[in-house]
Parts: sequence; structure tokens; C-alpha cells
Amino acid sequence: MPDIRLSTFNCENLMMRCDFRRAGIANARQRLTDVDNVQVAEQVDSVFNVLSEDDRTLTAQALVATEADVCALQEVENLVTLTAFDTRYIARWAGSAFGERVLHEGNDTRGIDVALLSRLPVVFQRSHARSTFGSLGVVPPEGHGVNDYAFRRDCLEVDVAKDGRALTLFVCHFKSMHGGRVRTRGVREAEAEAVRQVIRNRFEHPADEDWVILGDFNDYRQVDGVAVGHSGLGPLLDDGFAVDLALRAIPDPFDRWTHHYPEDDVYGALDHMFLSPRLAAQNPAPETRIIRAGSPYHAARYTGLRFPGIGWKVPKASDHCPMAATLKFEGRALSA
Repeated sequence: MPDIRLSTFNCENLMMRCDFRRAGIANARQRLTDVDNVQVAEQVDSVFNVLSEDDRTLTAQALVATEADVCALQEVENLVTLTAFDTRYIARWAGSAFGERVLHEGNDTRGIDVALLSRLPVVFQRSHARSTFGSLGVVPPEGHGVNDYAFRRDCLEVDVAKDGRALTLFVCHFKSMHGGRVRTRGVREAEAEAVRQVIRNRFEHPADEDWVILGDFNDYRQVDGVAVGHSGLGPLLDDGFAVDLALRAIPDPFDRWTHHYPEDDVYGALDHMFLSPRLAAQNPAPETRIIRAGSPYHAARYTGLRFPGIGWKVPKASDHCPMAATLKFEGRALSA
């Protein structure tokens, strides 16, 4: 049975940081964002560096520290940016780039997308950014209609292969809590229901397949082990449709946080991996780590070593911490 090292990481605004006026490229940002071909993105990267900020070095260090084969990313602007991050930053710290890169333009008005970096072959990919509540049979949240897109960014469906077996990943980045957790919960709940429907459309018997939902869900069911009432994650977890990895793999509830909100001094678990029931049964206590060496010093609960250059608020790797886990999987046999 093969194993795979997975991670999820919200990179916090991994966006192009160039003075395009000085570069002399008309409409450069939009033209580069429109690149949807991996080879073209590599050609652009070979002659033009769209990333030019020191923080991205810290972001790369945090990601490399996960030692992941496959990493789900959130808040990446476009494929050109993802390529530059991989070839110019990841390669520097890991010794080589991931190589496999997946990003489809999503629905976020700021242009931040979900993405995937992989050292394993990607054998299938599909974006659900254009799926509507109506097309998925999901009741829209208040203020939305059946023709509205179901996902604030995307639900990126990817199959990765190892030893002739395929594992399916669903990369997500749900609606933020901006405006209040309770007021925005309904949107996240609808997104969770939409992810559930995407999985049911893919698999006739989801509980009997191997899959992982992972990403930044901007919600939690507990804070430091204390239940916080109804959350937007209910459709994925309440009836056992999926299993929360952190709850079974990290015994100490004070060690499950992936994000620190300094204004209220809240250490919350916003980033998750949810396993299918079959995959969870194969991994009763998988090795799981949350890498906090790139977190700013205001996250004072973390007392371990930090990367050189980390500040009180900035510089930092991100406002989120990457989570990584090693999972055994049976998956599905690749067709000849």
C-alpha cells in the first residue's frame, strides 16, 4: 500500500509584486493572469520574475519544512506566480522544484486562487469554479440565487498517482469570517454542502473510496478543545461523511491551531484535512505536523525556533501555518 505526504498551506497573498510600468509590458497583470498553459507559464518565468519580495523566501521555507510530496495551496494569484514560486523559491530551499503545478482561475474578486504543487504525477484535474448552486442541487445561502457560483474561489479536484494507484484530492478555500463568523457561516455551510455534492457526483459510494478534502475552511468546531457551537463545516462532518484528521492525529487540543488572530488573541484551526471514512480507517493515527516556524512572534503560544528574519507581525511566512500528514492509501488502480 503506497503512502503519501500531504500538506495544505494558505500562502497569504502569493501575488505578483512587480512594477509592470517599468517593465514596459502593456496590460501585464491581466495578460499574465490569463496564462493557463503550464509550458507558457514556464516560458514567462524563464525571462521575467513576477515575485520580488523577501517574505516569499519565508513562505517557501515553511512549505519545504512540511517535506510534502503534494501540497494544496490557497491565495495564489495565477499560474505564472505559482511557477515563479516553485522554480525560484521552492527549488532554492528544497534543492528542486515540485514540477507538477495546477491552478485554474476561480471566482475570488481579489484574484486569489487555490492551487496544487506535486512531486507525484497529476493524472486528472478538474475545476468546479463555474458550478452553481442550482447545478449541484444545493440550496443557496441567504442573499444568493440558484445561478450563483457555489464556491467563493473553487473546489479543485485532482488525482495524484503513486505506485500505480490514484488518490483524489479536493482543494478548497471557503468564505472568510470577514463580517463576523455567525453572519458569514451560511455561505461556508453552503460551500461545504457543494463539496459534498461534488464528491457524490464523482463516487457512487463515497464512504468506500479514498479521498481527502483539504484547505483553508475559515471555520472550526472547537477552539482549544472547547466546542464553539454550530459551524459551517457541518455538511462534511456531522453525519460522518468525512473524518477530521487533526482530531484523531493531534491529541493535545491546544496544539491544533493553524492561525492566530491577534486582535482577540484567538488560536484557531482554520486549515483542515478531512478524510473519507475508508481512508480514515486505513490511517487511525497518522503522523501529522503543523509547522509554525514561519509564524510571527505575536503568536506567542508557539515557543519553538523560528526562521531567521521573522518579525512581530512581519516579515512572516504567512498568517496561516502549513499542516502536513503522511497517509497510507489503497486508492484506485490506474487504467493501463
